[in-house]
Amino acid sequence: MRNSNTNNWRSTALIAGAILTAGVVTTTSTTDVHADNSQNNAQVSNDQVTYDQVRATADQQLAQLQSANDSKEAQQAADLAQTNAQINQLKASHAALEQEQAGAIAQAQASAANAEYQQQINTQQQNEATQRAANDQQYAQAVSQAAENQQAVADINAQYQKALSDAANTQTSQAQAAANNYNSAVAKENDTYQGKLSAQQATNAENIKNAEASLASATANANKPYEVATTNDVSVTGRVAKPQTDFKVPAYVTKYGIHLEVRGYNGAIPVSDYTYPEFANTYYGEYPDSAVITNKAAESTPHDISEMPLDFQPGLLSYDAKNDHSEKVSADGLTADQVQVLRALALSWENGFRNNVFQNYREFYNVVNKNDGFVNVAPVDLVSTDFTDNIANQVVANRTKYNIDNNSHTVISSGMPAEATYTSVINDATKNLKKNLTSEFNGKTVYTDVNENLTTMQAGTPTLLNYAINLYNSMQGMYYGELVNPTHIGGHAVNLLCAGVRTVGIGFQKLTDEMTAKNGSGVSDRKNPSYAVTFDHVGFNIDHDANLTKEVQNRNVWGTSTVDAQLNTIKTAQYHVNKVPGTKTVTPTATDVQKATASEQQKLADVKAQAQQSIDALASAHQSSLNKLAQQYNDAKAQVKANYDVAVTKAASVRDAALKATGVVGLQAYKAQLDSAYQNLVKADQVAAQKLAADRDAKIANIKKAENVKLDAKINELVPSVDPQIKQLQDQHQAVIAHGDAVLAELKAKNKAAYNKLAEQFNVQLAAIQRRENAKRANEVRLANNTVVLPSAVKVANDGNIDTVAFPTASNPLQAETTGRVQTVSAPSIVKTATQTPIAVAPVVTTVNHAAENAVKSNESSAPVVTQTTAVAATTNNGTQTSVASTADNKATKADNSEKSVVKAGTVAKKQTPAKKSESSQKVDQSSMSIVALAATALLGTLGITYSSKKRHN
Repeated sequence: MRNSNTNNWRSTALIAGAILTAGVVTTTSTTDVHADNSQNNAQVSNDQVTYDQVRATADQQLAQLQSANDSKEAQQAADLAQTNAQINQLKASHAALEQEQAGAIAQAQASAANAEYQQQINTQQQNEATQRAANDQQYAQAVSQAAENQQAVADINAQYQKALSDAANTQTSQAQAAANNYNSAVAKENDTYQGKLSAQQATNAENIKNAEASLASATANANKPYEVATTNDVSVTGRVAKPQTDFKVPAYVTKYGIHLEVRGYNGAIPVSDYTYPEFANTYYGEYPDSAVITNKAAESTPHDISEMPLDFQPGLLSYDAKNDHSEKVSADGLTADQVQVLRALALSWENGFRNNVFQNYREFYNVVNKNDGFVNVAPVDLVSTDFTDNIANQVVANRTKYNIDNNSHTVISSGMPAEATYTSVINDATKNLKKNLTSEFNGKTVYTDVNENLTTMQAGTPTLLNYAINLYNSMQGMYYGELVNPTHIGGHAVNLLCAGVRTVGIGFQKLTDEMTAKNGSGVSDRKNPSYAVTFDHVGFNIDHDANLTKEVQNRNVWGTSTVDAQLNTIKTAQYHVNKVPGTKTVTPTATDVQKATASEQQKLADVKAQAQQSIDALASAHQSSLNKLAQQYNDAKAQVKANYDVAVTKAASVRDAALKATGVVGLQAYKAQLDSAYQNLVKADQVAAQKLAADRDAKIANIKKAENVKLDAKINELVPSVDPQIKQLQDQHQAVIAHGDAVLAELKAKNKAAYNKLAEQFNVQLAAIQRRENAKRANEVRLANNTVVLPSAVKVANDGNIDTVAFPTASNPLQAETTGRVQTVSAPSIVKTATQTPIAVAPVVTTVNHAAENAVKSNESSAPVVTQTTAVAATTNNGTQTSVASTADNKATKADNSEKSVVKAGTVAKKQTPAKKSESSQKVDQSSMSIVALAATALLGTLGITYSSKKRHN
């Protein structure tokens, strides 16, 4: 606290002194070499005297203030020392109290508890020593008395030894008798046990033998084979007609070649070529344009619907009306159930054709589906459902309505409107499904695969079998016949092999007499109803992607099958399994034998277990007997020992009574008795000593507690008085600081007033000098070796318009602190006109507002120095600005580094070298240049060029 206040007072005083000093030296002039400046010399001398007087006054005031401040600091130090002494005194008092308390506690411990405790311990030790001495004396007396009665004691001991010998002999004889009795009893028990054991072992062996014989008999019986009733599964394969294979498709392919071109697949359906004689004679049988089949093989002739093949291999079936066991067809035509049977067969045959071609004639399948994404991809089986039955029934109804015969498809060209065509019927039925698929597969193309095949079905005999065989043979020509046409695959085969179709609606349109009577109808027998059979295939191909298409085909969106029952009936008839009752011989397995003989095996195990239990029981009883004999023997030995002990005790009692009568005691026993009494005393003293120590510690603790209470009371009484004393000292110290600040503030105000007054006087004097100089040299001014000629046209302004040198007020402590550090700058160039040569003028003197170097710096070729307080940067010839360094006052203090000014942007700082001139030479230089500086200032004012205390940038 002392050092910081001292620096504040000293800094404030020095700032005030610097202000006064700066105000004095600002306008000092020096003597010029010209004779016409003598008047100014006198003025300068007076100003110098005034400056010295004011400066001396300021120095004296500073010295007085410094002395006062030092006195205040010394007083403050003394106050602090006094405060520290008082605090140390308080600490010393506190330590003395603690020392006093420690002494009291130690004294209490020594004088009270420890003394009493030690006295009690000493008493115990004295008692123990007295007891030892008494024991030694008593034992010595006993030894002396024993020596006197030695003969009597010897006789008594001899009698005692004889009694012991008699007792020992008696013990030996009794122990031997007991051992003999024990050994005899053990031998008898062993003999008894061995007899019982032999008898039991013989019984056990017989029982085990009988049980083993019973098990062997049961095992032999269990291994004998036996008959059991059973039901056998008998596979029944029904009769299935096989197509005739006199002329196979491969043979025709070899003869005529295969043409895979599918003309019209995406255009018009080509004309069918299945009427070629080779196929008509081979496949069609009773088909209009064919000869009657001459070879009616029995294996190719079904006798009932159940014998119709469900697959569809190449080859025709024969019909034998005499062996037709199927149901009749009335003159009115097929019933609904009969139609479903034919639908089931036709569906199975279409799937058979598709699968057979894919498996065995893959080239045909691939060429049909080469653009649809199904090359080498197996087709999904077609289905016939309630959905497709409705389509088929609607197609039949439309055909009937518009009188479409069996040689015309369900299309517009057959004479029916567009809404009645098969495509219209299918589109109406599938529009919702297609809409959903189109939405689901947005961005992909959903193709609709629909087509229609048409054939004729008739029968010479009105039975269901005849219609079925006729339809089978007709489909053979329609599909296999077209598959191997000489030029291309026929349209019907192409329609069926399209992998995109999933369902087929099979319709049976009953033909009218008018239709059958037409030429080319193909109906040979008009007695029985004939039918146009339509196959309307429906499906969707998803963007020609087989995976997506098959996924949609396998969805449950195509309806419920209506032909499963009919197909299952035919399948069951062609193959089923019958349950036939019978018997069979069973040869028992090892497991069977094990189960059959389990009870006998258990009996044998039980017999063996019982045999072992009987042996174990005999051994246990035998061991129990031995243990009982051993216990009896131990009891006898114990009794012998007890008898011996009684005799010994009695002998000792007789001996002791005799010795007592003589007054002699046993020295060893007596000594042991004395030692025991002494040890009991020592133990009692140890217990008492522990209690004494505990009592002593409790007393010491109570003493410490009481003394600490007293010490705390004294400290609490003393400590509160210290804080007010310290607070009072601090308040007094702050009062001294406040008083010093007030004194300094008052002094700074007075100094500022004196400075302002003196500055005003100097301004008046300089103005007068400027007016006189302007009058003398109106047109020219001589500066060193150069002459400046003023233009004649320029008039001198009146004295009232001439600028004067301003004396700034140093209000910033830092500015005041650096004031007086004088530095010269290079002379600025004054350019009049474009034709004139720049000339050097007297130096402009500035004081830099920073706290840099304390040494005086100047240019090596600088002009004489005139000090000035304005913080101005002189302008160099190249237009830049140079900061001006200052000379340090010999009493200036070092400024705070945090408040140093820096060179601003756009200025060039020039390094200065310290001027090494004596004080007298500096005064001469100042005198010689003062008039020149004032004249230059006046000249610039006349030309309208003004230097102010602010910076300028060109």
